[in-house]
Amino acid sequence: MSDLNTIPANNPAIPAMAPQGVWMGRLRNGKVVLIRPVHSDDATLEQDFVSRLTPEVMEYCFLGIIKPTSEHIGAELTDLDEAHEFGILALVREDGDEQVIGTARYRVNDDGMCCDCAAAVDPSWRQCGVGSILMNHLIGVARMRGIHRMYAVDAVRCAGAHALASYLGFHSRPDPEDPASVTFELVLDR
Repeated sequence: MSDLNTIPANNPAIPAMAPQGVWMGRLRNGKVVLIRPVHSDDATLEQDFVSRLTPEVMEYCFLGIIKPTSEHIGAELTDLDEAHEFGILALVREDGDEQVIGTARYRVNDDGMCCDCAAAVDPSWRQCGVGSILMNHLIGVARMRGIHRMYAVDAVRCAGAHALASYLGFHSRPDPEDPASVTFELVLDR
């Protein structure tokens, strides 16, 4: 097993996961994690994952668009338009069951040249490298699909996401339309 936590995402040598592929890795806490694409039958897993997120994390990761109280949230998160969206899950085995501990996704803009991205990690799995592994794979798939630029908009007060974005090679700038937000951008075609 390899550990992508030691390789910055702006390194084009990062192995890209095939969109239908599966990857295994080891987290900083020694646990083995499985990274795989989101499937349409993952609604229950996604619903369980979202139920463990704090309202603050829900707001940051989904910009308030998806409400944690929605009984259909699992279906909403697994109904991806494959021509424009790609999502991956980080899973571990807990008490014999698969459990989602993180997710990342991107959505391609109409021009096909750039995409917005988001990631969420279960609060009890933070600082273990889940976000780094997910984003490294998401970036690899975006590169493989010919996307030139990836961006994310985040709240100014979300220091953990800012540190991860900086580590991954994203550059930040204030959002000109919202002083409470920061835009992160990563050029992929290097």
